[in-house]
Amino acid sequence: MRRIVLLLCLYTVVAFGQKPPNPQFINHKDAAPSTSAPTAELRDCAACPVLMTIPSGSFLLGGVDEGNEADRTRGELPALPVTMTRPFAIGKFEVTVAEFRVFVEAIQYQSQGDCRVTNAGSWARLADRSWHNPGFTNPQGDLEPVVCVSWDDARAYVDWLSKVTGKVYRLPSETEWEYAARGGTSTPRYFGAHDSDEGSLLSLACDYANVYDASAVAEFGFSYPNARCNDGFLYTAPVGTFKPNAFDLFDMLGNVREWLQDCYTTSYRGRPADGRAWQWAGGCELRGVRGGSWATRPAETRASARGAELQGLRQSDLGFRVARDL
Repeated sequence: MRRIVLLLCLYTVVAFGQKPPNPQFINHKDAAPSTSAPTAELRDCAACPVLMTIPSGSFLLGGVDEGNEADRTRGELPALPVTMTRPFAIGKFEVTVAEFRVFVEAIQYQSQGDCRVTNAGSWARLADRSWHNPGFTNPQGDLEPVVCVSWDDARAYVDWLSKVTGKVYRLPSETEWEYAARGGTSTPRYFGAHDSDEGSLLSLACDYANVYDASAVAEFGFSYPNARCNDGFLYTAPVGTFKPNAFDLFDMLGNVREWLQDCYTTSYRGRPADGRAWQWAGGCELRGVRGGSWATRPAETRASARGAELQGLRQSDLGFRVARDL
């Protein structure tokens, strides 16, 4: 414990000498939350992620007013009415490289390499790529979101936070994540309805999200459509760079995809309607993933877009944010 306290103090001096960027949110006509109480910021320790308290409320989980973007094969439709009976807290930002490093050094955590990275328009698994060396053109900065972490790595991190703080940290449930990402909206994206889809001649996405944009086409050459704008980043961007949603949450869409607590299923049928994660007693191989990343096409950069990955996967566009009980 003495080692942990020392590391936390050192981290405060090094990583939090300057507060992470927090651009002022410009209210959008579609981004006014319809919830029971305002959000508030909290932090349980100097090296802990900043959290936003999310009020209780009701919403439709899944594709709502999605046009032709909703993916029925992934269970986005029909939408499920959900009542969030309890407020909760969720990371204001995605977990950063610096925050993850404190955890690794505190308990000498052994996180493997073997991370999937971009390679000539596709993805290749490389044994020498890991969270501290994901193979980007330039090394990641401390305030960029950590990548190349598996679901097990993320779970180990939140378990450590729980021990350090005495609070119940965990990964967000899929329902909590979408509720938080929407920020009170019902449009496909919290920054607009259909003005950032793949048919948009000029997308709003790059004001709010780090996605697969026009500048990335020449670099990566993915076969799918790109957002018709330029967000200024090929790979990860420092957290807080883009505009937040109405809950003051950053990068809920774009930057990196985010692990969820839930076991993945291809339908919402049978899912708890109170916001809890859907988990199986015997565990599961596939875990839910949400949010899109710097490598994600516009059609999959939506609040309701669902995805899944093998629990042990590490990939250079895949990270996480934390949640906490209140």
